[in-house]
Amino acid sequence: MLVLDTQSLPPRERAEAFQATVSGNCSASMASFEDPAAIEAKMTVSDFGRAKVFNIEASGTTLRRTPRIARASDESSIVLALPMRTDNHLMWAREGRVFGPRDLMLVDLSLPYVYGWRGGGASYALHVDVDHLGVPRDAIHRAARELRVSPLYELVRSHVAHLTGQAGDLVGSGAGAELGAASAELMRALVLTAAGDGRRLRETLHSSMQARVQAYVRNNLRDPELTPARIAAANAISLRTLYKLYESLGQSLEQSIIEQRLHGARADLTAARPRYTSIAATARAWGFANPSFFTTKFRAAFGVTPRQIATAQRSAATAPPE
Repeated sequence: MLVLDTQSLPPRERAEAFQATVSGNCSASMASFEDPAAIEAKMTVSDFGRAKVFNIEASGTTLRRTPRIARASDESSIVLALPMRTDNHLMWAREGRVFGPRDLMLVDLSLPYVYGWRGGGASYALHVDVDHLGVPRDAIHRAARELRVSPLYELVRSHVAHLTGQAGDLVGSGAGAELGAASAELMRALVLTAAGDGRRLRETLHSSMQARVQAYVRNNLRDPELTPARIAAANAISLRTLYKLYESLGQSLEQSIIEQRLHGARADLTAARPRYTSIAATARAWGFANPSFFTTKFRAAFGVTPRQIATAQRSAATAPPE
């Protein structure tokens, strides 16, 4: 949901609106701007139950959560954030660091911080309440300093990038709550692996196995080489465990992958601006090497062929307004 677009506001009202929107949806802080006379910003919020996505795209901005603000606030969110487009600067827990585009950062928003970027930048962020995370704050703070040592870093970064980048579509997919719960489990596993908490890690890796495997599959749906062996190896489980996991979900692994790929292909075919110029290209983009197989499965799932749905979409797009 779009919560702020400064283009719709007079310039003199933009700073105050930005300040209020950030404090109301992210954390209480003071905003300052590289060019106060030319503030441009868009902010969106998407509710995934146990998790929330808060995305900011803005001209040069700095957010300061002072010790005084922190003491007066009851903020409880733990955040995994991805800088977008440009370097982001973070001063947190008495340490200053620079994060490049798509570097994953972990921040406890209850503490003071200074965060921002120069020029046109952005921050896409996944918020989870510390109570839902179920991890001591000292472990969170240790993990924040050593996030890249976790073997789950790339998997979780890919998941956060996909979830935040497609939040508007995913939140209305009917699986928003499930995605939020899975995201919280993945964040928990990332924190514990980075913090080196062995006992909790063993418990978490077991409880989060379903979330980790499903996230890995979602993030690699377009890869035609997404095989059971590769999925099992990437998640450090046996093929038998992988198959039993999907049996417990009431669906085979193959069926699950095909179904998700078909839904992705249908979304591309019905988009206002299709990504691909042909049905075959769409099929290949979603991991279907055989166009005939793709068409057969598509028709069985949706009752129409890919060509029929693409033709209907083009007709609707070119029809004159009434």
